[in-house]
Amino acid sequence: MLEVDTGGSAILELGAEEGFFVFAHGKARLVSTSTDSGRAFVDAVAGWLNHEPDPAQTGDESTPTAVTTCSWVRLGTGQDAIGTSWSAFKLFFDQGELHAEVFFRLSEDGRRAQFLEKWSEYRERLLAIFDRALGGAPARRWRARSSPRIIAPGRRSFGEEDAFEACVPEGWNVSWRQEGHWRIADANDEMMIEMSCLHLPPLPPEAPDVPARLRDLIDGSEHRAEASPIVTFMRGETTISWSEYAFLSKDTKRPEAAKRPARGRWLIAANRWVQVLITACWWEADIAEAEQAWTSVVDSLHLAGRISERLQPKGSA
Repeated sequence: MLEVDTGGSAILELGAEEGFFVFAHGKARLVSTSTDSGRAFVDAVAGWLNHEPDPAQTGDESTPTAVTTCSWVRLGTGQDAIGTSWSAFKLFFDQGELHAEVFFRLSEDGRRAQFLEKWSEYRERLLAIFDRALGGAPARRWRARSSPRIIAPGRRSFGEEDAFEACVPEGWNVSWRQEGHWRIADANDEMMIEMSCLHLPPLPPEAPDVPARLRDLIDGSEHRAEASPIVTFMRGETTISWSEYAFLSKDTKRPEAAKRPARGRWLIAANRWVQVLITACWWEADIAEAEQAWTSVVDSLHLAGRISERLQPKGSA
């Protein structure tokens, strides 16, 4: 059984192995323990995917499917850096015209599990399938969150549950973008800081460290030749690496003008459980205010200091 800390639950049954073609594979099914617990489970998955019900859509009035049949492929087993052994699967869900896939990890002792996203395009489909199967009628329609999840309004803080929290610079605005990241910008929309986060799977000891991950990002950028040396520092269990670059850019507000000197930055902050990517850009003329805003965001950045237990199984899966 899969249980979440909000009281939701569902039963994921992995059937016996039915064959082997590159990987072992078999059938599975997802079953609701009750309408209330099933809907709470779907709500928890939606929170993980940063989605919410779409109030503009009435949803599917049809009777929900009691059992959703899916299939599994076993990808392998391994041990993470803290010694936990995991079995890794890929789950395939099909329900009518809907298809979605998600990675799934189960600890060897069967006490912990973790969903890992395969592709952002599957988010709404996965929620629709889960809601029809587990949440009761009518099934809801889903959308990416259209507004920030403000954690502490009085402090002008924002973030994502079990992931990170940061402060909004004074006089700046924060919004959630449909592309899957946070955007922080000044009132004139001249300076911009963008943030996205990722819940990390259990990483093996040989996995690239944070500076190496940032180096891979820089090497794939058109600004790699202008990148400054990577600076790395620690804050508790969080490693933070960053680099910056200077470039010339067209001003979209003044397309007839010549290119202007600008500056950009990359930053990766990560602990064992969460990784945050921050990118930023601003005009050289605004560097004093931009530096102050950047420092405000980075100094206030706090990553969750534990493994997320939101999707934790009890008993056998």
